[in-house]
Amino acid sequence: MSYVEQTGRRNPAAVAVAVGVHLAIGYALLSGLAYQIIRLPPKPTTIDLLPVDQVPPERQHPVPQAQHRPISDPQPQPRTRPDEDYKLPPLIPMAGPGDGAAGGGGGGTQEVQPEPPKLNLTRDVIAGADRTRWITTEDYPSTALRQNLQGVVVVSAMIGTDGKVRSCVVTQSSGSQLLDDTTCRLYTKRAHFTPARDADGNPTTAQHSDRFRWQIPNE
Repeated sequence: MSYVEQTGRRNPAAVAVAVGVHLAIGYALLSGLAYQIIRLPPKPTTIDLLPVDQVPPERQHPVPQAQHRPISDPQPQPRTRPDEDYKLPPLIPMAGPGDGAAGGGGGGTQEVQPEPPKLNLTRDVIAGADRTRWITTEDYPSTALRQNLQGVVVVSAMIGTDGKVRSCVVTQSSGSQLLDDTTCRLYTKRAHFTPARDADGNPTTAQHSDRFRWQIPNE
């Protein structure tokens, strides 16, 4: 038998071994891939509550402390109770419709706030600084000089809101009609005043009295 003939024939035992190896490999692959997943039941979780004083130190969160800043030159502040912060002035009771001597019983009272006192600005007239020059000896009537007439005249004048004389009346005569008339005429013409003021400070009319002495010079 030649070499070619020997190599061309297959050995049955070798073929069987090769087939067995392939089958073993296929079974191994199939058995390795075919597996079953088994899920285990979840393990229950238990929590033990501890008293506050038994909590581990690392679990307690520190409370932040307020930062105190130094204050330069602190001023002590007076401490008052809340009910003493505001105090209302006392109330004055007013008689109601049913109170008083004329009414009967009942009616109650009405409380009002007291009003502050009102400032009184009343002021009398003020004569001008040149009062002594309103009537002088140079105004002496020549007839009165020849007749040697003298005397004191008292007048009452109405002063207007502008400080001027509105009217003049002789309240005490000198004994001479000439001297009395001359006095009122010159007084009305020359006299001037700072007007009077009422309680509210407004200019108002006022009555003013004045007196003059007629005396012949060198007498």
